[in-house]
Amino acid sequence: MNGKITAILLSGLLFACVQAPPPEPAAPPLPAPPPAPPVAAAPPPAAAPSPVLTEAARENRIVVVRSAGCEPVMALDYEDRIAAAMFYIGYQTARVGATTINVGRIPVIARAALAYCQQHPDRPVAEAFAVAYRQAR
Repeated sequence: MNGKITAILLSGLLFACVQAPPPEPAAPPLPAPPPAPPVAAAPPPAAAPSPVLTEAARENRIVVVRSAGCEPVMALDYEDRIAAAMFYIGYQTARVGATTINVGRIPVIARAALAYCQQHPDRPVAEAFAVAYRQAR
C-alpha cells in the first residue's frame, strides 16, 4: 500500500520538476514608417460658433419624460429623432421591468412609435413607445 502512495507522490514530484520548453524567439521589430511629407498649408481655422448657438447649448432644457408630446419629437431632425427613440425604448424597457430586449426588434418598435406619433401628434411620446413596445413583444 505504501508503495502505491510513494509511486504516485514520486510521479507528481517528477512531473513538477520537468522544465518548461524555452520561449520562442520574438519577431524582429517592424521598420519605422517613413516620415510624413511636409504639409503645404495649414487648413483654415473653423468659424467661431455664433453667440445664439452657444447660448442655446448652455440653456438648461427640462423635459418631463412621461408627458413630452409627440409633435416636438416629430419636429426633430433625423438623428435627434433616432436618439429620442432609443431613449424612449430604453425607458419603456425599464418601466416594464424587462432585463433583456430583442435588439432586432428595436427598429420595428421605433418605426411603430414614430408612426403613432405622426397619427396622434397631441399624445405623449411615452404613450407611443408603450403601445409600440407592447405590439412588438
